Amino acid sequence: MELPKGFHNEIIEAKENLIENSDFKSSVSTAPLVYGGANFKTNILVEKSSSKVLYKPSIGAALFSFIFLAVGLGVLFFGLMPLIDSISEIDSLNWFLLIFGLIFSGAGGFMFYQFYKPRVFDKQLGVYYKAYNIDIYKIKRDSSKKYIPLNTIVALQIIGEHVKSDEGSYKSFELNLVLNDSSRKNVVDHGNLKSIIIDAEILSEFLDIPIWHAGSTT
Repeated sequence: MELPKGFHNEIIEAKENLIENSDFKSSVSTAPLVYGGANFKTNILVEKSSSKVLYKPSIGAALFSFIFLAVGLGVLFFGLMPLIDSISEIDSLNWFLLIFGLIFSGAGGFMFYQFYKPRVFDKQLGVYYKAYNIDIYKIKRDSSKKYIPLNTIVALQIIGEHVKSDEGSYKSFELNLVLNDSSRKNVVDHGNLKSIIIDAEILSEFLDIPIWHAGSTT
């Protein structure tokens, strides 16, 4: 398998020794990294080339975001009708509708922004990143962990979570990256376990790292 630049025998051997160390594995948290999560499949893993795989939003995520945005904009338009139809006092506006519309349209816009934000594993650059724009000149001196060097990822972690809300309860599953300092980075979090497992298997082969399954939490 083609390995990212910087992967050589010494790094691979060091990584294998690290992940076989029971003390290291026990130091990695098995608690959910991102509490909550969607109860439907939000992202699809796509192979762009032999050196790049990335996540794009699912149809369900796009529709879910669009519904929130459309409802919010529709309510805003309805709430502003008195000003559009005639010259009315601002006091005659239905503020409840305006606030409701702003909340829903804002939530829809935020979900579009989050679901469509690229999550990319790039072997040519040697990093994983979650961002719309990437500055290749900042990769080596990044201290914010916006760019995760692929050679620092030692395992993939799958965690199940039982989410309870006023509307009911459901299962959500995280796919996390385990880094060589025992910290973790969430990649996706949704309710389709089969998809999470398939994605993990593809990424496990792509990055040449193991998959760690953590028990579900309630």
